Amino acid sequence: MNFKTKSSLALSAAALLFLSACGDDSSKSAAPDEQPVINPTDSTTTPTPLPNDSTRIPADSTANQPDSTVTPSDTTNKEPSTNPNEGSITPATGKGLLVDDFEDGDNHSTALDDYWYTYNDNDNDGASVITTPVNEDGDIVAGAVNNGSNYALQVNYTLDKGEYAYDPYVGWGIQVALDDANGRFGGITYWYKGGAHEVHIEVSDVKDYDVHLAKVKASRTWTQAVIRFKDLVQGGWGEEVAFDAKHIKAISFQAKGGAKVTSDSLFIDNIYLQDTSEVEADKPDMEIKDPVIPTVEFTETEITVTNPLQAKAMKYLNKGINFTNWLENADGKFKKFVFDETDIKLLADNGIKSLRLPIDLDLYATNRDAFVKDTTGTVELKFDDDSLFMVLDSFVEWTGKHGISFVIDYHEYDNSYNATSAKDNKYIQMMAETWKHVAAHYAENTREDIFFELLNEPDMSNGKVTAAQWTVAAQAMIDSIRSVDKKHTILFGDAQWYSISLLAKRTPFTDDNIIYVIHTYEPFAFTHQGGSWTDYATIKGIPFPYDPAKWSTVSGDFGVTKSTQSYVKTNIKNYYKTGSKEAILEQILKAKKWAATNNVPVIINEFGALNLRSTAQDRLNYLTAMREICDTLQIPWTHWGYTGNFSLFEGELKGTKLIDGIDKALGLGVAE
Repeated sequence: MNFKTKSSLALSAAALLFLSACGDDSSKSAAPDEQPVINPTDSTTTPTPLPNDSTRIPADSTANQPDSTVTPSDTTNKEPSTNPNEGSITPATGKGLLVDDFEDGDNHSTALDDYWYTYNDNDNDGASVITTPVNEDGDIVAGAVNNGSNYALQVNYTLDKGEYAYDPYVGWGIQVALDDANGRFGGITYWYKGGAHEVHIEVSDVKDYDVHLAKVKASRTWTQAVIRFKDLVQGGWGEEVAFDAKHIKAISFQAKGGAKVTSDSLFIDNIYLQDTSEVEADKPDMEIKDPVIPTVEFTETEITVTNPLQAKAMKYLNKGINFTNWLENADGKFKKFVFDETDIKLLADNGIKSLRLPIDLDLYATNRDAFVKDTTGTVELKFDDDSLFMVLDSFVEWTGKHGISFVIDYHEYDNSYNATSAKDNKYIQMMAETWKHVAAHYAENTREDIFFELLNEPDMSNGKVTAAQWTVAAQAMIDSIRSVDKKHTILFGDAQWYSISLLAKRTPFTDDNIIYVIHTYEPFAFTHQGGSWTDYATIKGIPFPYDPAKWSTVSGDFGVTKSTQSYVKTNIKNYYKTGSKEAILEQILKAKKWAATNNVPVIINEFGALNLRSTAQDRLNYLTAMREICDTLQIPWTHWGYTGNFSLFEGELKGTKLIDGIDKALGLGVAE
């Protein structure tokens, strides 16, 4: 029987969407200051080694990451003896089940009595290709290896997003017959050599492709991946479902790419389902310590801003909210109103004073790419004004009617402004021309509570754009706006996710009608626990504030695994020093002191905590602390999230009412 190709298993665009951390159900890397950068598309975790196993997963290094220059293995099958000796891998034995060791050379698993299949992203307009060795009849066979065994599953692939809006992918897997007896399995092990990938343990309870998975680093030598089922996490875009091994229906693997076309290969051998008795247990590895609360002192002079813009910010930009997972998405060009006047009225009725609308403005530049590529200066930037101003004018009307200020937030979820385009004068000109077009439309609007936010979190995926590069682009946009509109106030946040530390080193712009912005999600271990797009995907149960009575000597009780990044483990072990209102205040105070020194206002227009792995009371504790900090420092705030995973209001998409306790925590409720 041929190696099955199941293109019908290709995931839908919606199913593959990793939303931003500033995008609600995921993905933005809203990495906190002074922490390692988190890349939502490339973040990988190291598999857990077996107890007493001498083989170790490679440590973090560029040498272990996917390499776009790697040439895929030859798809012509060879005799094992002709391959170079690659050492010897350990055969899988024990109480569990050997799924496939591929020694029969074909694509059939005797243990599961099923055949391995492949799929790609072509049904979703991607252009990725996956190939395997074949025999003389064209049937797919296992690849020859010399690692102590003769054959292994071999795939070769090119990842090319084509016209697909999200990360390109290929995959391969095998079906598992549903059987309650599978409940005895607690993990999976296999040996591999090649590119970074994900292992998916698919269960029948998941109906929306949001499968349970683990991310595995690339390795150019044979390496054993050992993954406990308790450490699996879902992708994060669908319904959260508890993992139940009784309901395993498939074991599959997936390789993902990015904007750049890449090629690689992967061998997989000795796939083994561990019996629960063979799965390594967590061990004590922490101490329960008393909280260390920093002493934060400052004078009134150190936080006083007399600039009239401070009063304007407090009047119009306090008690704000973001609409998320809509117009900022990679495919977020306006098609219909997901949120409308009913939502604006609900916000106003509950004391919300400001709406920040994340919208990717350059999606409405109909010839954006042609303009950027033009070297003659003859291409004029064109816009889909019908769509762009249908949505913006509607929110201008509705917010004005209900007494809410309106922030137009140029929000590029697709990260098209990045370390490469930041050096491209034509790209910068495109952004500036886009803002000029929008600003000109509102130049004659008499409302003083319409604000232009230059660009949300420049280079939001990896933060490689420098503050100096961002200053050049920001100044171009400021100049462009001011050429048509000198009245409306501009909002500016710094590079590296609106970094506090970068802002504190900055000289303000000469334009005297700018309000400065920071984002903060500290303590990140609390606010982003369970965020599938972060390195905190498995983390759970972190309280706020830190409480010794709620702590443990076993980091595994908080979801820490051997695959958890070392800095995450360190942050959790040190949480007794960071999990307090005072620790957050200490960081935000740096921005406020800078603002007072330069006599300019500063606001926070993103903060919040995921509702995936924390308790409702802990989230209320956190929101209360944030509101008290902002009140103390006279910093206006806008919360990240209306509904969804950073929600203030009940409702899967459109809000219905404030979540219990939010009114008291944030000083909201019935409008004044």
